[in-house]
Amino acid sequence: MKLNPKRIAVFSLLLVLSVTIPAFAETRTFIKEYTYQASEDDSRNSSRVIALREVKRLLLEELGTYLESETEVKNVQLTRDQITTLTAGIVQTEVIQEKWDGRVYWLKSKIAADSDKVVQSINDLRKDREKTKELEMMRKKSDALLKEVEKLRKELASAKDGNREAKKTAYDLSIKELSAKEWLEKGFAAKDRRAFKEAVEAYGRAIELDPDNIEAYYARAVISDENHAMQDFYKLLTKDPKDSKAFLYRAWTYKELNKPDLALREFGKAIEAAPSPVEKAEAYFERGKFYYAVMRNHRLAIQDYTRAIELRPKDADYYFYRGTSYSGLQNGDLAYSDFSKAVELAPRDASNYLSRGSVLLNLMNKPESAIADYSKAVELEPIGFNFKQRGIMYEMIGRKNLALSDYSKAAELYGDDASRRGDYEFAIDQYNDAVKLKPERATLFYKRALVYALMGDSKKALTDLKKAMELDSSCKDSARKAPQFNSIRNHPGFIKLVGK
Repeated sequence: MKLNPKRIAVFSLLLVLSVTIPAFAETRTFIKEYTYQASEDDSRNSSRVIALREVKRLLLEELGTYLESETEVKNVQLTRDQITTLTAGIVQTEVIQEKWDGRVYWLKSKIAADSDKVVQSINDLRKDREKTKELEMMRKKSDALLKEVEKLRKELASAKDGNREAKKTAYDLSIKELSAKEWLEKGFAAKDRRAFKEAVEAYGRAIELDPDNIEAYYARAVISDENHAMQDFYKLLTKDPKDSKAFLYRAWTYKELNKPDLALREFGKAIEAAPSPVEKAEAYFERGKFYYAVMRNHRLAIQDYTRAIELRPKDADYYFYRGTSYSGLQNGDLAYSDFSKAVELAPRDASNYLSRGSVLLNLMNKPESAIADYSKAVELEPIGFNFKQRGIMYEMIGRKNLALSDYSKAAELYGDDASRRGDYEFAIDQYNDAVKLKPERATLFYKRALVYALMGDSKKALTDLKKAMELDSSCKDSARKAPQFNSIRNHPGFIKLVGK
């Protein structure tokens, strides 16, 4: 539903030139059980929905505890609660065994998680402010529904005959909504894996359970082909909006239909319908992003961001986006002030430092101060994009050698990411670029050798491995242990280089 502004980022980090060997990802399996004692008003289905939700909560908490110890997660200092929220949109829960005797529902489930891929997905999601917010809202809604289910369950137990039927209807409806939320999360996780067909089916199940679920229609539309997307968008518009959030979905739907005037009308209704300062602030914020991203009107965007800040002055995102619009107006002082406030409120968010550094470099002509911000951003988030941007900055101010080092490191990290996700051709292209820039680095030849081995190209793998060992003899010991070389381990050339 939400759009990100384009960000300009340049930042720095001292390079570590030692050989780092990418290992095979470790798949960890977590298993939990949950027993639900049904009331006389529970069915098999309602008992299963509640048990499944509870066991998933336990599994995500255990996975979060495990991931807290992962180095890459430690580096960005996410809380366990944040990890749990993000992983809910990444991993899937699988039911292993379940039993129902009419009174008790017992369920055993598992999560099998490839730690490298989960950490990579967490990093990707964490950098996407909008997806992170959507996951946070989804979790809050699910938690609220669980509390509502428990409340209605207790009320049913003591309800008198005259009021019982209405309570039972409300209880059954809450169960359906809770189940729909579960399917929404499954759809989100499938979309994250780019399993779009599976995601569409999951969103469809959510709609079957909750036909007025505007969120599900929107989620399905944005990943469907044009014809089906249009059907969902128009279907969404036939649903009566129940709250401010629904008006926001309608607004962004009109944007997709290229009807900006109608979109602005819905944003206005969302603002009017918001029952609390928090929701009203969010509605102003959404309209501000629409003015920025769709209408290209920085001044109107700033007005709405300012209203959002007045209602909710502790939200770093609001300052970040207003700072982005001030940057668009070339107002360096106000942009710097807003990004500094964002840094104060969210000191672990690398993008706040990146954006402030960009203002210092491009609008205030303070490159040395800018480097400090870029360095802090890389400390928080050492990824290929960041090294590349710092390289651009170094090139701009005439520090050629530092620029070349950063460009090489950026290409190496892009290659590492591609290798982890199995995109070996792209990984080779990136390692080739890195080698051209820094041919003295053994780690680059070694990593390229690993990928060639995984591709089954023994000749190129052995050539690179030999070069890596010439530059750094420790590569020999590493190669003996690396499972990536299993496909060529019995090759005479490998035995000659490394031994058996």
